[in-house]
Amino acid sequence: MNEGTRHILNRNIMIDLIGDEPDLIKQFEIDFLNQAKISLQNIADMYNTSRLHEIKEEAHFLKTSAKAVGAEQISHLLQALEVSGSEHNKPECRELILKTKVALQQIYGVISNDK
Repeated sequence: MNEGTRHILNRNIMIDLIGDEPDLIKQFEIDFLNQAKISLQNIADMYNTSRLHEIKEEAHFLKTSAKAVGAEQISHLLQALEVSGSEHNKPECRELILKTKVALQQIYGVISNDK
């Protein structure tokens, strides 16, 4: 899968996991957004205090949830952040954190625009 084919939010993932249950899917998406907001703040705090080794674990934790709800772009970014954190690559970590924030805002936009 290349960068152009990753979905902001691939709802087929959740449909495959739990069936066509729009209300339940929406709740999982909202729960993911809430979790992601906290995790991203934790990651930013770890970055700002030069605890890059801890970023790997937080990114992995959030990546698992992102995959489950079909947040393909953010899942890919978190995978890269896991590697970057484990390699203590501060400039790359910063870039990936900022891209992850943008991807999270895009997911919020998709969920918010649903009727």
